Amino acid sequence: MRELPQWEFDIYALSLPRGHGFGDREPTAAWITDDGGTCGIVTIDGEDGPFSFLVMRRRVDSVWVTTAEADGFRSLREARLAIEPMMIEGQAPEPMKPGVIMRPGLFDLQGREPSDVFNVLARPSHHPAAWALNQLYLALPRPDRNWVSDCQTVNFHTRIWEVACCRFL
Repeated sequence: MRELPQWEFDIYALSLPRGHGFGDREPTAAWITDDGGTCGIVTIDGEDGPFSFLVMRRRVDSVWVTTAEADGFRSLREARLAIEPMMIEGQAPEPMKPGVIMRPGLFDLQGREPSDVFNVLARPSHHPAAWALNQLYLALPRPDRNWVSDCQTVNFHTRIWEVACCRFL
């Protein structure tokens, strides 16, 4: 388990139901398992607490889902100790719930010819951008069925606009 840097936490938090809308409970610490499958976040209500936590895990289609929440802890240490048993390496991803549609992988072309713009993401110099775009896609609450194919092909710019501006404003 490693401490989650602020920049990485900020991206993953977009997957929460209210995104960065923590209200009075400000995030104070976050960790992620080395395999990237589980993320634990501790929040504090006010300056002195109480502390709360939430745990997110990757689903089989890589979307983050909240799997545990608890509050009423007197200290950051107490909240972290409560999170640690849930931060296990190598666990299978969370299953899909009935009625939830599995998202296609952003980089699974399924026989499509990608646009030149999408192909740029395959360059080593653009791997961070590819990672960020994938995380933003996974954070969308209900992308339409054409989102991935559009992003991979001629409507790349439209889908970038949608993920960057429309969802998170």
